[in-house]
Amino acid sequence: MTAFADLLESPLRSGFTIPAASRGTGVRMLNMGELFKYPRVPDIEMVRVNAPSAAEDRAYLKKNDLLFARRSLTLEGAGKCAIVAEVTTPTTWESSIIRARVDANRASAPFLYYYFRSPQGRRQMETIVEQVAAAGIRLTDLAKLNVPSPPLPEQQAIAEVLGALDDKIAANTALAATAERIASATYDAMTRTWPRVLMSTVLDPILGGTPARAREDYWAGGDQLWISARDITSAPSHVVVDTAEKITSAALAETKAKALPAGSVILTARGTVGEVGRLARPASFNQSCYGFRPDVLPPSLLYFAVLQATERAKAVAHGSVFDTITKATFDHLHLAWDEVQAPRAEVQIAPLLQVVATSIEENRTLAATRDALLPQLMSGKLRVRDAEAAASEAGA
Repeated sequence: MTAFADLLESPLRSGFTIPAASRGTGVRMLNMGELFKYPRVPDIEMVRVNAPSAAEDRAYLKKNDLLFARRSLTLEGAGKCAIVAEVTTPTTWESSIIRARVDANRASAPFLYYYFRSPQGRRQMETIVEQVAAAGIRLTDLAKLNVPSPPLPEQQAIAEVLGALDDKIAANTALAATAERIASATYDAMTRTWPRVLMSTVLDPILGGTPARAREDYWAGGDQLWISARDITSAPSHVVVDTAEKITSAALAETKAKALPAGSVILTARGTVGEVGRLARPASFNQSCYGFRPDVLPPSLLYFAVLQATERAKAVAHGSVFDTITKATFDHLHLAWDEVQAPRAEVQIAPLLQVVATSIEENRTLAATRDALLPQLMSGKLRVRDAEAAASEAGA
């Protein structure tokens, strides 16, 4: 084990505090939102700020810089690690984030990134987390933290295996996003001339069931997905393929929860209202959502019809109508509908949405493989050669 500071090219650095008056134009600034959303931070647009008055090496991020959350409302968030995957334009970072620039001659930054995301690395990080009103870490403690330091070629090999899985996940995510954009454009083009009808005359929205209290035995041994608003807002590409919770048949009867088949659509009614999710497999849902079965509209058309109807309503209402959705809300929502043309449109759009679902399903397998290999590689229980074979079998 080696002190983290001994593997760095330069000292750990906190980011910059930029007042609101200096935001809007200038260089990009990476915020806590990007750190928590993107474990491997891509080259994306961020808030713009006036350039910090500091030397370039001090002020801007480079590829393979490690980023740590200095503070968080939760223990799990404090010290959370991300890595800069790509950066093509000057990008600084905010004061709640610590930057670590690893010396490539002493250690592999991707290897250390995977270490800090492993169970062993997380346990090590939690030894320096202080928790008062919020949880946080200090630069001085992070610098002293002991981290594994196997031979550099071994670090690079481990990072390459795990990186290949993450690269495939990123490629699938991009493919899914592209397929959904094409599907959306196709829906727009094919339904542009269709009549607009009241949603309530075509679809019968179903309010989800509501358990009095989420008991542990609701989920034990169950194989029916249990959907909440959080599952919809966190699902990639609006596709809900899995949740952390499953519900038993007995609990379904007790809660009077409504079960929906694959291809159904869920609309959030509370919390982050007006968000739309598409079920890749049968699921039940709680009272924070409304469900729509593909009984009249084909599954692909149902998804875009609900999505676009709610987006138009939100644009008109500027969010005020969507504090809470009730059945009365659907009396004012319109959607495009043509019974004759619908089957033809479904034939065009369904294969594109299947690409989305397949990509997300494959990512589940890839992520599970990565998460299983990570602790074994970091502990030395698994050889790199065996990990490479497992990654290849998973599709990386």
